[in-house]
Amino acid sequence: MASFPPLPDATASEESALRKASDTLSGMLGSSDPLLPMSSDTPSTSMTTYTRPSTPSGPPLLNVPPAQDPLLHFFTSMVMKDGKRQLAQRITSRTLLYLHTFTRAPPLPILRKAILTASPAVRIASSKVGAKTVHRPIPLTEKQRTFYGILWIKRAAEKRPGMTAEERLARELIAVIEGSSPVLKIRDDIHKMATVNRGNAGTRV
Repeated sequence: MASFPPLPDATASEESALRKASDTLSGMLGSSDPLLPMSSDTPSTSMTTYTRPSTPSGPPLLNVPPAQDPLLHFFTSMVMKDGKRQLAQRITSRTLLYLHTFTRAPPLPILRKAILTASPAVRIASSKVGAKTVHRPIPLTEKQRTFYGILWIKRAAEKRPGMTAEERLARELIAVIEGSSPVLKIRDDIHKMATVNRGNAGTRV
């Protein structure tokens, strides 16, 4: 095997520079022996991982109360007497409570269905032409239909004997859905008259 020639002896100045460099390096690494590597027992510094808090992807939830139902507002206005709004609101709330008590179902769909069922599609305008009375059917808007529906239900409920106003209203609303309310006869009579006089629809009254 080939042998390598021995390294030349280092001079005193070279050994001094090597020792100084070794002392500097060992001080940086924390080793007690300047010529030995850093011990494995030396505690290693570990970096703390920082985790950002998760943020919601959607918009923040706000506890905003829902707007009042327009039909309930209109119903309350129709029930109101002498400008007593709070009393009318209390009657409307109790009417819904009675509807839920009698049917064990959500009251607002019942109220909506009853008013829609009682609402007429047209109204009859009458006028005198000589000695003859001319009846002309006029189509109603949605608000006008709702107005007549609530008005007839309110008048029919007032004719019921006894009980409180809200209980009479609740029973009348249920009677409209069941088909036993006199309101339905009023609506049907108007529709029949409109059918008979449909030829006068374009007549100026």
